[in-house]
Amino acid sequence: MTAALSDEMKRSNLRFSLTMPLFFMVMFPLCYITALHLPVPNQIPVGVVGAGAAALVASLGPQLGNAVELMPVGSVDQAREMIFQQTIKAAYVPESSQMLVAGADGRVMTQLVPTIFAPVAGGALTTVDVAPLAPGDGNGIGLMFFMLIVCIVGFMTANILGNAAFFLPVRTRVAISAGIAVLTPIVLWLFMGLWLQIIVGSFGQIVAVIALGAVASFTVGLVTTAGVVVLGKWALFPCMLIFVFLNIPSSNSAYPAEIVPPFFGALSEVHLGSALVGAVRSILYFGDVGLGRHLLTMGIWLVVGVVLLGAAIAWRDRGSSSSSSSSAQEEPSDDEVDRDVAGAAAAGAGPRLSGQVHGHDGRPLGGARVTVVDAGGTQSGLATARDDGRFELAGLPGGTFTVIASAPGHAPAAHTATLGGSGADLGAIRLAGQSGRHDDTGTSENSMSPAASYSG
Repeated sequence: MTAALSDEMKRSNLRFSLTMPLFFMVMFPLCYITALHLPVPNQIPVGVVGAGAAALVASLGPQLGNAVELMPVGSVDQAREMIFQQTIKAAYVPESSQMLVAGADGRVMTQLVPTIFAPVAGGALTTVDVAPLAPGDGNGIGLMFFMLIVCIVGFMTANILGNAAFFLPVRTRVAISAGIAVLTPIVLWLFMGLWLQIIVGSFGQIVAVIALGAVASFTVGLVTTAGVVVLGKWALFPCMLIFVFLNIPSSNSAYPAEIVPPFFGALSEVHLGSALVGAVRSILYFGDVGLGRHLLTMGIWLVVGVVLLGAAIAWRDRGSSSSSSSSAQEEPSDDEVDRDVAGAAAAGAGPRLSGQVHGHDGRPLGGARVTVVDAGGTQSGLATARDDGRFELAGLPGGTFTVIASAPGHAPAAHTATLGGSGADLGAIRLAGQSGRHDDTGTSENSMSPAASYSG
């Protein structure tokens, strides 16, 4: 039998359901269409090669305006080295009518720069790619997809575990997120490396790319888990904004930082997604140049994730302690006093929620886990049943809660409890065996029906 939802939980679920399409309605055009519909080059660093490079820079500068930032370069070899060092993005060689580019910077950049110089070159330019992309990455967007997928999987894993499997301890959810974070880039490489030839390199390079993908995915999971601990299901929106909507325009991949609006260009300097793309690009194409800076950014994000999760857990624990103190100090009304007396006689003194968990055979289930969730979907309490199946949770504030009991080898059972006064004793909670026939709450047709509410 399905546990009844309280009116407040119904309203909360309705608000959440309506917020989702509105969120997408605003964020898609704001972060994607606004940022990417009309790429405008802005101060792209380009070298001008040759003996008269300085004079040519002075004459070309006014013609090209803010689209590029020109600098004289002594030789073609020096220009190639500067491209690999990422000091410049391209180099114009007027003597041979060549434009040196790095395909690893993406097709947009390699096509845009020759187009900018074509009017002043006096003829057709020959494009020379000094850092070509992998054979399977024809559009130069492979690294963006790699980054986006590992971030989305990290976010989704933590968000789903935090809401659908909230009865698991945080450390268990983090451990599962870590396992998924390691698996994700391995599976991606099987598709993007072995099959599609988008991510190609030596054994050491591939191992490094997989490790970086795992760290990024796990970091996203840590931040998302912290958000879920504090905000519950509503953590979906800020985490999706950070790790999905802001990731593509600020990733410095398909659309380089020099051609997106200044906000996204500046964000690319500090965003986790951009750091991952930069690190992988450095390893695969540019001989580890700039790798240290990207690793530092990723390391800072990882530390921030750990700190945020620790702070979220501490905040939750302090909130539980405060609720316990305030509940104990409240002056009850006459009706509450009557209920307190009845509750105390039945379940002992003190504000608490108690009960006893039984298996499908009627025997007590020691070690069963009992999770209490408030009307907003946030975990409010967690307990483990004793050997006799009894459990107690103290310090819960008044209100309506969903109580979920679970144990290995059994389907979880959900109950609704409305607490007031000294609390409530739910009595016996029977869990159905997993081999039985269950409904959508995991209870069996032969299991005990959950009461609609309990008032102490």
